[in-house]
Amino acid sequence: MARYIDPDAGLAGQASRNPREDGGHSGIDVLLRWRMYPGLLHLFFYAMLAVIVYFAFAPQHSEENIATALVWKLWWPALPFLILLGGRIWCGVCPFGGAADAAGRLRKNQPHAPRVIRSAGPWLGLASVFLFGLSFLSFGLEANARATGLILILMTTAAFGLSLLWRGRSFCRYLCPVGLITRVYSFFSMIRVSGSGIGHAGGKRCPAGQAPAALRQPSQCQLCGGCLKCDGPGGVTTSFSLGSPRQPASKEFGAIEAGISLLLMGLMAADSVRMTSLFARFQQAMLPFFGFNYRLTVVAGVTGLAAAVAGLAVLVLFIAKPGRRLLTLTGASFTVLPLTLGVFLSLAVQHLWSGGWPALQTMLVEFRLVSWSGHMPPTNVYLFSWPLKLMQLGLLGTGLMLSLSLAGKRLPGKDSATTSASSGRTAWMHRAVILASAAGFGFLFILPMSGAC
Repeated sequence: MARYIDPDAGLAGQASRNPREDGGHSGIDVLLRWRMYPGLLHLFFYAMLAVIVYFAFAPQHSEENIATALVWKLWWPALPFLILLGGRIWCGVCPFGGAADAAGRLRKNQPHAPRVIRSAGPWLGLASVFLFGLSFLSFGLEANARATGLILILMTTAAFGLSLLWRGRSFCRYLCPVGLITRVYSFFSMIRVSGSGIGHAGGKRCPAGQAPAALRQPSQCQLCGGCLKCDGPGGVTTSFSLGSPRQPASKEFGAIEAGISLLLMGLMAADSVRMTSLFARFQQAMLPFFGFNYRLTVVAGVTGLAAAVAGLAVLVLFIAKPGRRLLTLTGASFTVLPLTLGVFLSLAVQHLWSGGWPALQTMLVEFRLVSWSGHMPPTNVYLFSWPLKLMQLGLLGTGLMLSLSLAGKRLPGKDSATTSASSGRTAWMHRAVILASAAGFGFLFILPMSGAC
């Protein structure tokens, strides 16, 4: 197994055993080096994308649409588990990334994205995550096939078009909300990605614009295997780890990543509330104030929760020691990420529990494998199942314990000049934020949750 290379270290002194030289492979190296990867999987997901878009606009024969069933009741709930097992492996095989690669092969020697795009790109990514979450909640994408199909078409077009204009997977790097979500959660994956310590021309093929030998930001690695398809040694190496989460490298977790972490907490809170009867009560109370417009009511609710999380961040900044406020906020944002991942997994279990079998039934009906005999909705749409609740609370508790273990720890590469008193104060603030958030999510997960997701 290759020795881990410090992402912040220079190339000097990085001579280590290279799996490509001694024949040993670790992690998913065998898959990444396969000559048919990721092209063959791209073809498969192109076909799946075409099927989904077709059914999104075609007349349906079952109660649900196969497009929404495949995307929101099977793929989306499976995504957080895939992140845990394989990090950003989805980015390597994603059809949007495949479309970007195809555009790059059509036009050679594209220029780099303009400096203004590279500077504003991270902030555009933050906005794309918010708009994605807002669209998911306000448009009810789980039951809106046409909106789902339209979003997939727009994302494919953007990925292909931007890669015709600029070098690399520009859409994946700056605008794709799914890619940004997998990036911040990849710190807690079982997969560890590092540079091989040997530089070669493969760095020019990296869609994230990194030199795989140094790989200063492992979370940027999309596991596409491009740097391993060049002649000579080099590229990235991977390994499996069941230990503690990987601490972000220098400049790998800054203001943008902190904003995404806090935004994900707000969106997860909104999605959790939406699954309970509290959402129906909120609607009854607020619909008259918004002219009985459902979407405006949802937008107001989601924005309100996001504002509440932003208020929590402002409180952290206010309490933190002057001169260290941004460092304290980024640290707090990183420590709550495991908790929000636990919430993501808990919601995914809820979706799979209540929507997995109906989704499979929908596919069987659409492909004429079984006849549709009708469906009677449950008497009470809000379900309570002890096995489900135990799984959800277990995942939430695991995220809570991991977040508490990170409380007060400073990110590597940040200014560590601090007294023990200020360090203890930071840890106290982190734990307060974590416990308050966990208490709120725990209350929501104790309640019966919707079986019509």
